[in-house]
Formats: sequence, structure tokens, C-alpha cells
Amino acid sequence: MANKKDMNRFRPGQMAMSDAGHDRGKLYVILKIEGEFLFLADGKGRTVEKPKKKNACHVCRMNYIDPEINDRLNKKCSLSNEDVLKAIQFYEMRCKVIGG
Repeated sequence: MANKKDMNRFRPGQMAMSDAGHDRGKLYVILKIEGEFLFLADGKGRTVEKPKKKNACHVCRMNYIDPEINDRLNKKCSLSNEDVLKAIQFYEMRCKVIGG
């Protein structure tokens, strides 16, 4: 189980990858945090309107917070599925360029 110290490392707007379950290896954006649970969206199958609720111990956080998503969440602005999808695609492209 994720302890309180680990939970403080997750942030809304941060990229996260599923570590367990049928969606293992899938990238998501963290929309909100409630207790030990994260609400995740990918912009396609898991939309902003119906995010996936996943236990934090089954998620690996990525060290990237999309600035546009972060701004929208902090300002309580509406977030679209296109915004989430674009952020995930940008992160994947960024990793490919850096990783080679």
C-alpha cells in the first residue's frame, strides 16, 4: 500500500503509468487525488468526464507535469479530453527524442 509519504509525491497534472492490472504500461494524467486513490484520464478510453479510479500503489509516477494541464487544474478551468491526449502524446514524443 502507498503510505502518506508516497502520496505526497503525486500531483494533479502529473503523468503516471499503470503498474498493475490489464492496463499495465499505459500512460495517464492524474486529474485528482482522494486519499489513496488517483483519478486518471488518457483522453480516449478514460475520459475527463469518467476517469479511472486507481490505487496509488498500482501506479508509477513520471517526473513530468504538463504545464498547460497544471495551469488549467490550478485555475479550476475546464479540461478537455483533447488537452489530456495532447499532453500524453507530447510526453511520449519527448521521451522518444531524449531516450533515442
